[in-house]
Amino acid sequence: MGMKTIFITSFDGVETKNVLRSSIFSTILEDKNTRVVVFVKNEKRAQAHKAEFGDSDRIFYEVVGNISIAGLDRLFQWLKFTMLKTTTTDLRRFIRYKVEGGLFQYWLGLFTNRLLSNRWCLALSRRLDYLLVANHTYDKFFEKYKPDLVFLANIFYEPEVHFLRAAKKHRVKTIGFINSWDKITARCVLRLMPDKFVVFNDLVRDELKYYDLASDEDIFVGGIPQYDIYFDGQSTARDEFCRQIGLDPNKKFIVYAPHGSSYSNSDWDMIDLLYSLNQKGSFGENIEIFVRFHPYDLVSEEEVKKRPNLKFDLSGTHFASKVANYQRGDDWEMDTSQLARLRDTLYHMSLLVCYASSLSIDAAIFDRPVINVNFETRPDSHFRYFREYFKIAHYKKALDAGGIRLVGSPDELAIAAKNYLLNPGLDRDGRKRLIEEQCKFTDGGSGRRIGQFVLDNLAQ
Repeated sequence: MGMKTIFITSFDGVETKNVLRSSIFSTILEDKNTRVVVFVKNEKRAQAHKAEFGDSDRIFYEVVGNISIAGLDRLFQWLKFTMLKTTTTDLRRFIRYKVEGGLFQYWLGLFTNRLLSNRWCLALSRRLDYLLVANHTYDKFFEKYKPDLVFLANIFYEPEVHFLRAAKKHRVKTIGFINSWDKITARCVLRLMPDKFVVFNDLVRDELKYYDLASDEDIFVGGIPQYDIYFDGQSTARDEFCRQIGLDPNKKFIVYAPHGSSYSNSDWDMIDLLYSLNQKGSFGENIEIFVRFHPYDLVSEEEVKKRPNLKFDLSGTHFASKVANYQRGDDWEMDTSQLARLRDTLYHMSLLVCYASSLSIDAAIFDRPVINVNFETRPDSHFRYFREYFKIAHYKKALDAGGIRLVGSPDELAIAAKNYLLNPGLDRDGRKRLIEEQCKFTDGGSGRRIGQFVLDNLAQ
């Protein structure tokens, strides 16, 4: 049997976490007759991947720079956002209007969306997109490696649309990974369709069928591979873990996950509020606060210095400074040790306080109570509109499970936190429903399951 070749995209940290750092990658490599070519967007990332995942006669890396978008390509890119009609896209359009103004633009956008968001326009757009848009960025790689299958780890990302376009042109089998629980209802429709899909759960499968007109037989429900580490029963001993992060192992601790400076200007106010409430004894006795910043956030050193007693974790490795107009890193990753640190944090904490975040699911896996903040410490800030995100399609489903407690004021926060710390079993049934609906599988084998699905398609 000859060697077969799989192309895998790894243009951002989420893709790397979901695929290369999960058992998807290792399962694929267990087949000795398979080689993998990993595509990254810069040389720095390529070198980091070589150091971590190896560089052999069966693992290759190729760097693909920025792809310019112009002309018809830009038109179809605009259409993919315009043709999605969900409660989430409607809400985001409204928030943009409230923050930036522009009543005419708001109604024009709404009218255009209602006009174009139907199955006939979507089908026509996809057909014309494939026929009229030309992009030859990836042709040389198909000619060089002659791949048998392309695994697109973030099919919503524009460069991967053109990767899919090239695969279709060269008649190579394709699998598209819906690598998030929110993108189908919150981002856009798919410009082009791969041969097969991999999704996290039944909820995402049903959304893919409804909004993108995918066929049920082309969708594989594999689970969430990055959560496998949560189900393997491993964790660092509490004494050792608390020593590493500077906490007292004999005290309970609350984890606060800020919204991030791109979405809020009051994260530091909330940190100060939590510390103030704790000093007053509002949460009970012998409680500590631990702040876990998002890995993409560029945390202000000046603000940290103002709080010498702050206990926090800065996870993530940044390959670039920040996205224009956003105070967050553009190109970031969490390595294996940082993912293990997150697992240990969730396991040993007593309570999570955050905003609308997938971290609520992570916490529920360990049966830790979750409080979502539904108030602003700066009521006059335009960021107050981001609290409306509790109404967005994918997150409302999580809230409806009953395992996440919304609080609308500092007093409600203090009461809910104290009750949870005294009785962590509160809302346990809701957390179980949340995990059943969002995770699908809790056997720690999602990565292997998806990797085997890739190999099965390769063999066909």
